[in-house]
Amino acid sequence: MKGLLRLIWAYFGRSQPVFVRLLHIMILLLVVFQLISSNGVDLDHIRFTGNSVFFEFGTWAHILPGLALVAICAVFVLSEWYRRGLKYFFPYLWADLSQLKTDLKTLFSGKLPASASGGLPAVVQGLGLGALALTLLSGLSWFLLARAGSELAHIAIEAHEVLTNLVIVYLIGHGSMGLLHMILWMRSAPEEG
Repeated sequence: MKGLLRLIWAYFGRSQPVFVRLLHIMILLLVVFQLISSNGVDLDHIRFTGNSVFFEFGTWAHILPGLALVAICAVFVLSEWYRRGLKYFFPYLWADLSQLKTDLKTLFSGKLPASASGGLPAVVQGLGLGALALTLLSGLSWFLLARAGSELAHIAIEAHEVLTNLVIVYLIGHGSMGLLHMILWMRSAPEEG
């Protein structure tokens, strides 16, 4: 098990500094926990008393790690944008599709494209960061609106539930591609050494 963890850490180290690796792992663990703990959220038993709102334990078990995830993701997104720039993840906003076209040709030739600015892996990561940010913001909006006793809280929680599906799809797709890249890297590692 230690060997596998070292291997994963080394693989992440190819493109991520230690701080980003730690954030990446924390986000992964918290997202998985959030998906599991969402089953304990009981929206029917939220009680309002004057200006106060009371959530059941299972709901708090989802809210508190969710608030931590908001903070950690904010640091992660800002650090990645600072380190690589917005154009790295969103080249289409600058009408630059050259690397994306190259990566799609590589993919359709049966090979996996390497990470590059404006390329397919970077664009997918940018979309994933966007999906995660929207999901977290809708969850935070629901929490704040529910705490305020607003009638709009139900709209925010419905948006949160829909956006969570994007995160699930991203988690499966991004995780699968990451594992595939790692397996290919492991196979070629002796040749590189």
